Amino acid sequence: MTSPDLPEFGRLLSFVLFLALGVRVARAKGSNRRRAVLAFVAYVIAINAVAGITQIDNWPFTSNTLAVGRMRRDHSLRWLDLRGVDREGREWHLDPQTFTPVFYSILQNWLSSRYPRLDEGGRRASERFLVAKANEARARLAAGRRIGFERLLGPLACGYWWRLPRALETPDGDYRSIRIYRLEYTLSEIARHGRILRETVLMELRG
Repeated sequence: MTSPDLPEFGRLLSFVLFLALGVRVARAKGSNRRRAVLAFVAYVIAINAVAGITQIDNWPFTSNTLAVGRMRRDHSLRWLDLRGVDREGREWHLDPQTFTPVFYSILQNWLSSRYPRLDEGGRRASERFLVAKANEARARLAAGRRIGFERLLGPLACGYWWRLPRALETPDGDYRSIRIYRLEYTLSEIARHGRILRETVLMELRG
């Protein structure tokens, strides 16, 4: 096992232990059941505390990250915008549900912080995977089928972040790449112009 796999193995181990303790509760009887319940509750509290204190993502145990305060109108913001590029070179906005269960902001953070540290082989494998996921979602949308959380729950599904606009229009053929733009703006600029004025091509992921 290589070193990048170790954090993922730890997350898997914590989840497997969570399931094992839950199965123990379901099977225990009499006085043993009380001890099993106490062990299960203690573990859930402890693992959530570890995730919260370390701020290390460990799904389904939350890091309890909060967004608080009120932003200044002149505070500079940055956002990555992912756009699919078709065979004719036209750009299409990718729906925020394209990479479910990985949410848009999580993918952006990974592209900014982890992707640049990969070796050439890791980058190419990541690019092929992401373009394939985008094309899988494109094919479903083009066929009138649901993607993301709506695949199982339909209109009852709750979006991760409702303020992100859906992008359900797709090209007839596959995307050849994903072009990533860095958008920079302030709230006052948005209020004045109604749109983002500063965007820069950051990278292009090829399938």
